[in-house]
This record gives sequence, structure tokens and C-alpha cells, in this order.
Amino acid sequence: MRRGLILLGALALLAGCGGGDDRLSAKDYRAKASQICSETQRETNALGRPKRTSEFKVFLARGLKVTDRSLQRFSALKPPKDLQDEHDAIVAGEREAQEQLRSLSTKLHGDSRDLAVLRQVQPQLSKIGDETNARYRAAGLTACAQG
Repeated sequence: MRRGLILLGALALLAGCGGGDDRLSAKDYRAKASQICSETQRETNALGRPKRTSEFKVFLARGLKVTDRSLQRFSALKPPKDLQDEHDAIVAGEREAQEQLRSLSTKLHGDSRDLAVLRQVQPQLSKIGDETNARYRAAGLTACAQG
């Protein structure tokens, strides 16, 4: 009887301590992150590519929906402590890119004027893309880096 009370007390104490760590291992983190990136790539490829500038605004809106969902899933991952900083940097970079793309979408007209707008923002978007790719590589997520 006494032994049962000690066991119950020990279990109650352990339960009160919050249990284990819900962080992923580095291997599991990279596997889940890479899966999210692959699925995102598949979904954005399925959107096709705009053939005319008049199609770009709609393409961008659809692409943002895909990447919003993916970013939400990616940011919910629990990386191991040694990859937390890299994970946070990736999420921050992706959020910055999303905001830039949202800003771009408000400047588009759906006609030939969009070509000038796209040319103007292209260097900044390339810079953000390069920085984000470097963050993915730093976290060992080469499958997520573009180019």
C-alpha cells in the first residue's frame, strides 16, 4: 500500500513538472521542414506561370495563399535548441518576403504598367530571396533553398 502511494506521489510530481521536451530532433526537424518545402514547391508549380503581365497579380495572390499556409506550418515546427536561432531567422525572412510581396500586389494594375513595377522591385526581392536561401542552408535545409 505504502509503495503504491509513493508511486502515485512520484507520478503526480512528474506530471506537475511539465513532462518532456516537445522539440524535434535535428533529423526530424530537417525532415519535416524539407517536406513542407517540397509540398510548397509542388503547390506553387501547380499554379503555372503567368504568360502575360496582366496575369501576374492573380498569380501572386494565389502564390501568397500557398506560402501563407506553408509559413504557418513551418513556423509551428519545434526545432532542437541548437537550431532555434536559424529557424527563427528563416521564419523572420519568410515573413519579410511575404510582406514585400503583399506590398507589391497592391502596386500592380493587371496591365502593361506592371512590367515597370516588377522591374523596380526585382532587385529587392532577389536580395531577400538570397538572404532567405542562406538561412535555409545555415540550418542544413538545402532542399528548401532555391537555386
